[in-house]
Amino acid sequence: MAIKKGDFFAKKRDWSKLKDQILDHYLAPYLAKITTTGRPTRIVDCFAGKGRFDDGQDGSPLIIAKQVASMLARAPSSDVKAVFIEQKYAAQLEVNLVGAPGCKVISGDYEQCISRFLSEHVKRDRNYLFYVDPYGIKSLDFGHFARLKKVGFQSLEMLINLNSTGFLREGCRLLSLTRAVPDWADDLDYETDGKNTPARMDEIAGGNYWRTILAAFQSDTINFHEAEEEFIAAYTKRLGNHLKYVINIPIKERSCHMPKYRLVFATAHHDGFFLMTEIMNKAWHTLLTREAGGQLFLFNDEQWAHTQGPSIEDKIWEEAATSTELAALLIRLIDKNGIAYSPSEYVAAIRKYEGKRFHVRRKPETTPTGLKARHLDYNLAHIVVKRMPYAQEFLDRAGSALELGLNENVF
Repeated sequence: MAIKKGDFFAKKRDWSKLKDQILDHYLAPYLAKITTTGRPTRIVDCFAGKGRFDDGQDGSPLIIAKQVASMLARAPSSDVKAVFIEQKYAAQLEVNLVGAPGCKVISGDYEQCISRFLSEHVKRDRNYLFYVDPYGIKSLDFGHFARLKKVGFQSLEMLINLNSTGFLREGCRLLSLTRAVPDWADDLDYETDGKNTPARMDEIAGGNYWRTILAAFQSDTINFHEAEEEFIAAYTKRLGNHLKYVINIPIKERSCHMPKYRLVFATAHHDGFFLMTEIMNKAWHTLLTREAGGQLFLFNDEQWAHTQGPSIEDKIWEEAATSTELAALLIRLIDKNGIAYSPSEYVAAIRKYEGKRFHVRRKPETTPTGLKARHLDYNLAHIVVKRMPYAQEFLDRAGSALELGLNENVF
């Protein structure tokens, strides 16, 4: 196998910081909520590494370990543990985790270790979060993810780091395509494996759809960027057949480049889906503010222009043609717009335009103290949203304008 990379653990790079930041920000609220189920909770870092980079910065194992320790300090009776799978650096990882409560290192190969979680003897009354962050693609057998769902754990969530561009580059090589991959893609980490085959790529992708996508690239029907977009859309759709809610964030080093990776999150519960979308959206906004400094970029100019099209309230209006439960409306909006907006931004827009562009019905209509309910918390009430007809919206806006003494011709 030939791999294009330097010493991965020499220095923690910006894209690695982003991945770990998203993991870190998700773990605290995840643990706080999941432990209320009263079931044992396990966080599994499938490709743990050393635990700490040579420059002293924490890797995913230490981030996970600190969150587990914090949870156990707040609730000592909680059955929360972290499991770290690592073969090459297991001894160093053990040293870096000395004193960390609830942590266990499994020294071994991922493919062999994951079989333990798929065995008939595994305990199913547990909550599992799998963090799957390998180098390259060869270990990302889609079948493992599908079979983990079938085990029937109390709950299952996965955060997968997928080298989507590397997958397509390897696919071009294996299919002997003659169309050249863009030069700027050469800067991306990738792996080639002499033992790899198109059939093995089918197992990684969860189907052979990637061949059709690359055939379109070869025929110049789509460019390489569009091929990557189509690939991740198809991949997440297949993952959604097993875990209902899927969201991803593209991670780039330069705005003109392909994503280095796609960090893909999958869960069976919409609360986790909303929380991760919120976290990914905030990470996106944070990075945009660092654009001038030549740091990471998440979207190219075309994608950024798309987010500057219809307003957020217009997007909500389009999806609320019929009475729709708030949670279901948020799911539809995220499925359509990805991480361009956060759930809290959608809720704020609905609140701002309630009675102007949106009808909102709550049951119960009052709070426990008897006041009229005005919140938009679907956990406290059954909340239904429906857009107002254009005519009604026009009249309401016109009435508001007249009350303010504005000229009727403004409309």
